[in-house]
Amino acid sequence: MKPITQYKALVFDLDGTLYYQRRLRIKMAWMLLGYYLCHFWRIKELFVVKEFRKVREGWDAISKDSGFDETDGTKAGTGAGLEDIQYAYIAKRMNETPENVKNTVETWIYDKPLKAVYETRDVKLLEMIGRYRSLGQKIFIFSDYPIEDKLNALGLSADGMYAATDERVNALKPDPRGLELIMQDNGYDKSEILMIGDRMSRDGQAAINAGCDYVILPKSKPKREKLYKKM
Repeated sequence: MKPITQYKALVFDLDGTLYYQRRLRIKMAWMLLGYYLCHFWRIKELFVVKEFRKVREGWDAISKDSGFDETDGTKAGTGAGLEDIQYAYIAKRMNETPENVKNTVETWIYDKPLKAVYETRDVKLLEMIGRYRSLGQKIFIFSDYPIEDKLNALGLSADGMYAATDERVNALKPDPRGLELIMQDNGYDKSEILMIGDRMSRDGQAAINAGCDYVILPKSKPKREKLYKKM
């Protein structure tokens, strides 16, 4: 890997990279506990959230066992996107409707955490991104989850956003499709971009699959800031 300032573009993962995931999950656990103690008759939603996280993390194995077409993330003949397929899969397992699963996930995975995303942001990393941009480097986000609302919550802009659930990507990491599209759309060679994430099994492996360099950030703040001194 060459010095970070020599790359034309830096590609950042979002969840667990631009903010501290463990801190956010603690905040969300308290929020969930408080809500469902007062709305105990809706407790099944809590299990839907848990199942969604489990399915999203293990989707590679699940999709193979379920006969999904990995080339485009859809099941033969449905034309459905990756996320809709996952909602339908969870709904069937939990005797729910896909619409209820979608509404629950959008509430507790996408909407409610936005305040906590800001509160648990990696301030040092966001400052570094601003510095890299001032040097003329382009900033891209490649995430397994929707991006725009979280970036707005962080007060960060990007030169491009590529989410696994986007129609053109439609594949979870470590599939390199997002990185390949960044290179294709912007005319970069694989040696000109650097992937920065927090998980070797997802971010690092996606970079390897795309033939790109990568940096994996530690999960703890002290270890991260020690690494930042070298970046």
